[in-house]
Amino acid sequence: MLEHLDGNVHLARVAQECQMSVSHFARSFKVSFGVSAHRWLIERRIERSKELLIQTRTPLIDVALQSGFSDQAAFTRTFHQVVGDSPGRWRREQVGR
Repeated sequence: MLEHLDGNVHLARVAQECQMSVSHFARSFKVSFGVSAHRWLIERRIERSKELLIQTRTPLIDVALQSGFSDQAAFTRTFHQVVGDSPGRWRREQVGR
């Protein structure tokens, strides 16, 4: 799943690669990691976006796409829900430190 943060990750395909049903994989994943596979994936995408925001001057739309979000609006909405701030504001605060 880490190898495909910037694209579509389908739970059915991951489950198939693990030779499990989707429901068994989902339950096992949550037991192992403490969060759903979807939540885990979102958290990894946000981590990746934070790296890009700090280490590059890449425009937000490109950070969004490279982090696996479909567009800047979805990225901004999800980033704000997880981090509590907009990506632009978070970047300015981090770079200013």
